[in-house]
Amino acid sequence: MTPILEDISIGVGILVLLTFAQEAGFRLGRRAFEEADPRAAGQVGAIQGAILGLLGLLLAFSFAAAGSRFLEKQDLIVTEANAIGTATLRADLIDEPQRSALRAALKEYTEYRVRLSAYLRSGLPAGASDEIDRQHARIWNAAVSGVATRPAAVLAVVDPVNEVIDLHSTRLAAGKKHLPMVVLVLLIACSLLAIGVIGYGSGMGGRRRVPLTLSLTLLVGAALWITIDLDHPRAGLLQLNDAPLKDLKFGPPPR
Repeated sequence: MTPILEDISIGVGILVLLTFAQEAGFRLGRRAFEEADPRAAGQVGAIQGAILGLLGLLLAFSFAAAGSRFLEKQDLIVTEANAIGTATLRADLIDEPQRSALRAALKEYTEYRVRLSAYLRSGLPAGASDEIDRQHARIWNAAVSGVATRPAAVLAVVDPVNEVIDLHSTRLAAGKKHLPMVVLVLLIACSLLAIGVIGYGSGMGGRRRVPLTLSLTLLVGAALWITIDLDHPRAGLLQLNDAPLKDLKFGPPPR
């Protein structure tokens, strides 16, 4: 199964679970309808309000956290592109052949990073980490060799190159930030319980309110799905944009 189909299947699975919870709650409510006393409806309404309030709180925090991490990862791509662009421009401060060697190393590294993004849906290919380390060493060696004959350019050239290398670790760390599994399980459980209690209330009332319950089920399911999708931006339909890296130019600056 392709990653996109897996992502769609997650959304469909969430919707099926919520629909099942609503149907189970409705059937239990119908069964308890004849036995319920006049105060039961008010008690069910109070419970519905409390659970929906808790669900709204959990969804708000989870959605906001996933969204902020998505934006953070996108911002890191822009930051890395800026660092590579700066290092490419600073290469003009060193002599040939190190100048061309540094630009070529940065270009190869950037192209490899863009190609690597296509594999992140299914996992990194074997040897990717070693290849990144090799390219980092090539970039660093070209920069060090270049400033050896231009000591005055050490800070101007080495600092942006060092930032390019450091940003790799920063992006790896950002990619491992996700909602804790306990929080995700609690969120899904609260969603199922909330939809189930709403179905129970409909059963206690003796009739289905399909447009209202179905709309709420779809909204809760969509919110859960998008939260999970935002939290895994290389595995779902919502993807990070590598355009800042693809748009970099590695030729000499215009004179």
